[in-house]
Amino acid sequence: MVPSALIDAASLPYRAAGRFAWHFASAKLRHDPFFGHLLAHGLIPDHARILDLGSGQGLLAAWLIGAHAWHRHNAWPERWPAPPVPRSIHGIELTERDVSRARIAMRGHTGYAGQIRFECGDIRETPYPQSDVIVACDVLHYVDAAAQEAILRRVRASLAPDGVLLLRVSDAADGFRAALDRAIDFGVQVARSRRTNRLTCRSIGQWLDLLDALRFQVTTLSMGHGAHAANRLLIARPIPESE
Repeated sequence: MVPSALIDAASLPYRAAGRFAWHFASAKLRHDPFFGHLLAHGLIPDHARILDLGSGQGLLAAWLIGAHAWHRHNAWPERWPAPPVPRSIHGIELTERDVSRARIAMRGHTGYAGQIRFECGDIRETPYPQSDVIVACDVLHYVDAAAQEAILRRVRASLAPDGVLLLRVSDAADGFRAALDRAIDFGVQVARSRRTNRLTCRSIGQWLDLLDALRFQVTTLSMGHGAHAANRLLIARPIPESE
């Protein structure tokens, strides 16, 4: 169970970016299990160089930094490991308005100056820095199949040998729940960016086949129930070239 006070603390910096940014951050952190899973399962190691693809208004950075600050002064969930302290966080986001919101919110974290960067760019083209953790949460279905494969090849080349890709996708084979996911994501795309791109979705089996062809070893983690029941977190680690 994610402490409500932690969610409030992590979303608070968005008040400076406007009411929409603040309410969106609070609702997303409260209702999307992705963020709680990152901390509960210790999926991001200490001192990691993190690349956040499709970083939106910077919620991943706000969550990790907020968790570290909150952990120092409050009771932490008993079974959770201590939250990681990132070495750096680099977000790439196509929507300029979201990049602006992310930058405004992060101004409140003065101790992290220079360690957090948000770049307005297209993840299909913008250069990727060398990274220990690459996060792609609900983003690859906004590009076509060829671009999905090309992005994952770039991810593979940018990851440290012992790095990890955290890829959250919806299982296109999951019937009504997958259709609901697609409808919600399409609506979010229109509302936030005015884009009406067709979504390109794959079944979990198809995602696993693609990652296997790119020489990733993958563990699959369910995202729970309700609106996120069709979602899966694919924890993908590069297979060494010698194997």
